[in-house]
Amino acid sequence: MSQPAVAPASREARVLADQANSIQGNIFQLIGGNAITAVVAAWIMVDPAPLSQVLVWLGVQLAFAALSLAQALRTRHRPATPRNAARRLRGNTVGIGVSGALWAIGVVVFWPSGRLDMQLLLCIVIMGSVTAVLHSVSGWLPAFYAFFFPCTTSVVLASLWEGSAANIAFAITTTIYGATSTRFAARLNGTLLESLRSRYEIAELAADLKVEKERAEEASQAKSRFLAAASHDLRQPVHALSLFVGALRQEPPGPGAERMIDRIESTVGTMGTLFNALLDISKLDAGMVGVESLPCNLRPLLERICAEESAVAKEKGLALRTSLFDAFTATDPVLFERVARNLIVNALRYTERGGVLVTLRQRAREVVLRVVDTGIGIEAARQEEVFHEFVQLHNPERDRNKGLGLGLAIVRRLTELLGMRLALRSRPGRGSSFTLRMDALAEAAAAVPNLPAAAPAARLDADAGLVLVVDDDADIRVGMRSLLAGWGYAVIDASGIADLLPQLRGVRQVPRLIVSDYRLRGDETGHRVVERLRHEYNEDIPAIIITGDTAPARLREAAAGGHALLHKPVQPQQLRETMLSVMAAAAPDHATAA
Repeated sequence: MSQPAVAPASREARVLADQANSIQGNIFQLIGGNAITAVVAAWIMVDPAPLSQVLVWLGVQLAFAALSLAQALRTRHRPATPRNAARRLRGNTVGIGVSGALWAIGVVVFWPSGRLDMQLLLCIVIMGSVTAVLHSVSGWLPAFYAFFFPCTTSVVLASLWEGSAANIAFAITTTIYGATSTRFAARLNGTLLESLRSRYEIAELAADLKVEKERAEEASQAKSRFLAAASHDLRQPVHALSLFVGALRQEPPGPGAERMIDRIESTVGTMGTLFNALLDISKLDAGMVGVESLPCNLRPLLERICAEESAVAKEKGLALRTSLFDAFTATDPVLFERVARNLIVNALRYTERGGVLVTLRQRAREVVLRVVDTGIGIEAARQEEVFHEFVQLHNPERDRNKGLGLGLAIVRRLTELLGMRLALRSRPGRGSSFTLRMDALAEAAAAVPNLPAAAPAARLDADAGLVLVVDDDADIRVGMRSLLAGWGYAVIDASGIADLLPQLRGVRQVPRLIVSDYRLRGDETGHRVVERLRHEYNEDIPAIIITGDTAPARLREAAAGGHALLHKPVQPQQLRETMLSVMAAAAPDHATAA
């Protein structure tokens, strides 16, 4: 987790540290330049002044430069920090102030009286030094003022003391230069400080944004983990219940038991619908939904959907009207059907009077599908919410008969996956209109894909062979054993490979199929069980992996093995058809199909 943003006082301390480091970065050039200009100034002063005195002044300047250089060398690898920045700046101010005082003493004592040319040259040297200091320490104004005021004041006083017209002009010019320099230094310092403060403000905002992003990601991951864990834990008993119902169906129950079985089966179906919707969302989030884009005419597909949903409309006393024309586009017909059906079912569910109109048009470059209802409508401020998971604005009691609140969330994800453009217009009490736009194809280039015919019903022989069942849930193993035994299979079940292998000793029959849960105890998985059993038998035994996980990462792991994959709760008929398909693909000559 990122550290929280620094407090304002800490920010100012960091700005001070940057100011101190700015001076430290220029200190060597400043010391060297000051020493060189001192030598030049001594050469100018030595003409009217005694040589010995000038050399003393120059020696003091050079000695101070050497001390400053030694101090700079000691701290060059130790940048200023917020803790010592103020002390460093005070030290720099004092050092630069001493240098300015030495220059002022030299100007006053060794002013080349009567030598206008030398005076002008000395003024140029001193003003050059002031300019160099200005650019070197502009990040800290007190240090600049400590050098500037002694130097310029000494030149002005020496010029006025001499009293000639030229000297008065020197004094006035130096004063103007000083005023301009101080103003420029203040503006330069303000710009630098504003830049430094802005940098830290931006850094703090970025840190806060990163913290909030991480919190949001953690909340999202926690939600995904919760849904995945809850889905897995709820799928287990539902899956076992489904197997028990399938096994019970094979017994001759009485009328009362038959009705109870119907109710159980209805409940299982409702829960299975919820879990399948969660699974669809997880697959979309995991990027596991592949798109097979084919040129197709959408009209026949929509006619079939509307015909199938007309019974629901009739039962509610609604009119389901259509205005469909041939419209050709390239899309995945299976995924598009899911989108269109969800939109139509959603419109019928939230319409109590009037009806639903479905229109399909092809324009020059796009195909437009509209689903318009006369239902309750949605407030403008809440229209985005209906595309979120588990949101049902008009179902606070969470009545299952009014849906689960996942249909439009799936629609949003699928339309993004298919590259379609979805729009919603709605007014409370006036109904809603969902518009779906997609790129059009020329009619001549389009062709409706042929959907595969339904597979014929399959039956099993009296002795269908041996099936190995691996699941760490005892109820599921009992249910699977009862169900498969009713279909004519011999069954050996276990909670894991360590429990299964001892049971297989002395069994000469090679298993026809392995059915394993994906997530077993510890770090054992269904993939590892299948690979171990194939190694034991030295045969590529067909396998089915069953999982209750909906977390995207888990789904990708479960699908990575290449085995047939089923998601809990598994309906008996779905399991039976998958078993037949897998065994037929593995050994066509031994398949038991009608």
